Amino acid sequence: MQSALFAHELAKAWSRESSQSNFSEVQQFRALMRSFGSLKKPFKIEEFHGMKHQVVFNGKGSWGRPSARCEISDLLIISYRKSPEFQARATLLQAKKSNEKHSNLCSGFSNTIPYTDFKANLEQWDLLSRRPNVLPYPPFDCHPEILSGAILPSIGSLGVFHRYSGKDYGFFYVVADLAVPMNSPTRKYAKLKTKTNSRSRTVNGYTECTYACCLPTFAEALYRLEIGTPIEPKNCVNNKDENYRNNFRGWLRAVLYSHIEMTNNESVLARDLLGQIESDYEGEFMSEPPRLLLLNCDDFEFNKQRQSDA
Repeated sequence: MQSALFAHELAKAWSRESSQSNFSEVQQFRALMRSFGSLKKPFKIEEFHGMKHQVVFNGKGSWGRPSARCEISDLLIISYRKSPEFQARATLLQAKKSNEKHSNLCSGFSNTIPYTDFKANLEQWDLLSRRPNVLPYPPFDCHPEILSGAILPSIGSLGVFHRYSGKDYGFFYVVADLAVPMNSPTRKYAKLKTKTNSRSRTVNGYTECTYACCLPTFAEALYRLEIGTPIEPKNCVNNKDENYRNNFRGWLRAVLYSHIEMTNNESVLARDLLGQIESDYEGEFMSEPPRLLLLNCDDFEFNKQRQSDA
């Protein structure tokens, strides 16, 4: 399957890039982005550098602030396909580094999320898990319901880097709402633990990957459009969902145009996606748009493409 090929190639690139980088959240995240970037041939993938952005929201919990402010995510990922009809998913991924040992994540029952725990910023987790309305903190601009209006919780997600041993690094993914604080923390930097749940669930008729034990599993789910909330105009579940998707596409158009304008990039993929996401909502041009990964998941003849690129 195409998704398995993508996962295999990304895992190879990640093994090379991560082992050449220090074990820090920033360095491992950069290694992951280089891994995605190395797959531009034969896959259709583009990565745009961008700024981290903050939002303001009403915090909850013993660790929270009534008026909390934190980053909305490290990366916006848009995966889409045009055949047999246009479909697209969007997730706001926050990267974390764990110093804990996570050696048994891919073992046990294949359909159940295993127990593990890791340190995190609880305000950031609360934002992506509870998904309240937000106020964008300048110079960022977004719709207040960018999180709260999504029909799938995986609009907010966590990607955790960890170390097996030496220069052998791992990565696992979990939807933010399937992690909870351990014990009763009083400070915002504390441990989260995974909930017992299925690794896949169906919400409003859409399949959603809730947990990926490793990077290949994450990559497969991403390529199958099982990560993130849907943003295509068809098959909305209600009027609220229709309005959300329309607003999100308008905001995404502003993000794409801002990246193209700033980089003078004749981006084939960004322009291809712009042709698919009409919206009557006009987002504001961004002088500092967020970091963005675009992945086209339409099938292609992998071997023929490799031969033509050789």
